[in-house]
Amino acid sequence: MRLDRVMLRRALSAVLLLISSARPAIADAPASASPFLWQVRGATTTHYLLGSVHLLPKAAGQLPAGIRQVFEAADTLVFESDIAALSSRDGTATMLDAARAPDGLKGEIDAATLARVRARMQALKMPAALCEEYRPWFCALSLELFAYQRAGFRGEFGLDRQLYESAREARRRIAWFEEPRAHLSLFSAMTPPLSRQFLDAALSERNPKTDEPVEMYRAWRDNDTERMTAVIAELKRDFPAIHEHLLARRNRAWLPELKRRLAEPQRQLFIVGAAHWLGPDGLIAGLEAAGYTVRPYLAFDPAQRAERRPGIQIARH
Repeated sequence: MRLDRVMLRRALSAVLLLISSARPAIADAPASASPFLWQVRGATTTHYLLGSVHLLPKAAGQLPAGIRQVFEAADTLVFESDIAALSSRDGTATMLDAARAPDGLKGEIDAATLARVRARMQALKMPAALCEEYRPWFCALSLELFAYQRAGFRGEFGLDRQLYESAREARRRIAWFEEPRAHLSLFSAMTPPLSRQFLDAALSERNPKTDEPVEMYRAWRDNDTERMTAVIAELKRDFPAIHEHLLARRNRAWLPELKRRLAEPQRQLFIVGAAHWLGPDGLIAGLEAAGYTVRPYLAFDPAQRAERRPGIQIARH
């Protein structure tokens, strides 16, 4: 069995779920109208910052009101990278070529780690071919992805995918922080030690439970930024090289472009993985250190509510 283009496209989106999965049970509570959504005043206008989750369940339904409001107000949407290019045939082929290991996974990791991988795959009832042929970093993505897919989470329902498709339909301007080649190289160019650490990080989580994807979704839905910040801190403490590679280094690279764009007159909605905004190495901290005031966006508050743009609809499931 080989991974097809759809499976790979979803795997490319799975990495931040590794960082942001909520481990403890979260009590049911009213959903936030503006989860992981902030506003910041630029040189001439207000812009919006949105923490995305890359996979969501179909049952999530209509996006929260605050996100729909800022989408309708924004002239330009700025993503991590070009989503269309990442999911193209060329992008998929590039990733698969880099992912395949000449001697399989067993040639990349020690026997103890391989036993842990196989035990996790068995617990997930996951086909062996989704890991056995590939490098550790791809196996890590596949382990996370498979758990979420079993719970009904899909990339096509993800927040960034929905907004990207809606922006194209509405003929909005679309931009990104990273060129697709650079984005793919986050994984394809991982050194062997870093690739093994990435797999260790995926395996370090407690034994998988079917309710964990739902808990993660509730944490995002209920705007649990404290929990997200704590998980980022745990990642930095336990796997500092992974934290530096996937979060801190990229945040430093994006910050100058983010500040440049905040000086532009058109309203922009910046959509990146939720973990990029929070913590001492996060983009919000970087903006505040540069003198910007970042505030939560409060839906339904007339003093902060985005100007509505009639006739624009967010894609619905």
